[in-house]
Amino acid sequence: MDKKLIYSGNSQVLVSGIKNILDEAGIAYFEINKSDSSYPGIIGQIEVLVDKTDEVKAKLLIKHIINL
Repeated sequence: MDKKLIYSGNSQVLVSGIKNILDEAGIAYFEINKSDSSYPGIIGQIEVLVDKTDEVKAKLLIKHIINL
């Protein structure tokens, strides 16, 4: 499976919203949490990836939440 990055940031709240949107759309995703457990939300990034075939649809679905 070829994975594509659709979000990278440090907001746990935003990632949670993105995952909910993807779940409701039936899009499988992968979360990679590179944040420091001692400083969550401050140091490190959280990445959300989807399969290449779902990339365009996923980006359209989350566009409004990322641009807040």
